Amino acid sequence: MIEADPSRSVRVRSYRSGVRDAARTYRLAADADIRTALKRAALAAVPKAEGWVLRVFTVERTAAGEHVAAVLDRLARREMGSPGFAAALAATLDDTKAVLVVAAREPARIERVRSALSGAVH
Repeated sequence: MIEADPSRSVRVRSYRSGVRDAARTYRLAADADIRTALKRAALAAVPKAEGWVLRVFTVERTAAGEHVAAVLDRLARREMGSPGFAAALAATLDDTKAVLVVAAREPARIERVRSALSGAVH
């Protein structure tokens, strides 16, 4: 069995009334654009609703020891639980890159996520 490179392996999690992990880990082809693949995976896991606002947040680790997926996971968990919110997180297994897609009926909910993210990365 060939070991998958953690920087080219992706996990996906969705947030609505609860947290749901995708049943498997996805391995990217050697020539795949990692950022694009993460965005597509997260976008595919968020339901599209007429009139909702959608925002994509992309984060990359800049120093050893940073846990980018954990930060985005906490932000999504804090906002989830109402019928007017949905999110999905796609991250590499080595935790160097992560994408959070947030969809909300009210733009203020997305603004809270954006604001919290700005405070978390400074």
